Amino acid sequence: MNNITFASLLPFELILPFLGILLIRSKSPTQALIYRSFLGSVAALIYSLVGAPDVALTEVLVGTLLSTLIYIVSIRGCYSLVLLVKKSEEIDNLIFENIKKAINELHIHLVIKEVDDIDLDTEGNINWDEANIFSGSPHAALLKNNLYVESSILHEELSKTKSLKHTALQIIEK
Repeated sequence: MNNITFASLLPFELILPFLGILLIRSKSPTQALIYRSFLGSVAALIYSLVGAPDVALTEVLVGTLLSTLIYIVSIRGCYSLVLLVKKSEEIDNLIFENIKKAINELHIHLVIKEVDDIDLDTEGNINWDEANIFSGSPHAALLKNNLYVESSILHEELSKTKSLKHTALQIIEK
């Protein structure tokens, strides 16, 4: 074991369950990807310290690098936002351009779908489950100066963008 004592490995071994819990409880795919990379790196460090460099190298190459690259391609390749816009409603060009800039900041593909009507319930929320045009991607609806978003993560990320921070557009989650 190359003069490595249990006490010297203990801090690294205690990090593994902590990273595993963070990985399982993460709500964002990007955060989960980062935690997975750290988890693989710490595991590879432990393998190398206990005298298994071949296993450590395999963990780094396959477990960390390859899976990270595959996850990045799949997360970014599939991530799109369907923006619903009423056909009859005029859209302010400045607000629309700011939405496009914010979506580009997040590296999300924007799909604009014109619909006949977007109904709000008594509380002012859109019932995303009732419409049959919704499937797959997260959705948002633009009504006057309000941007209704379906996902809490999308709401949080859009609120942080430079393009939408100082506009008259109000971002409302579901």
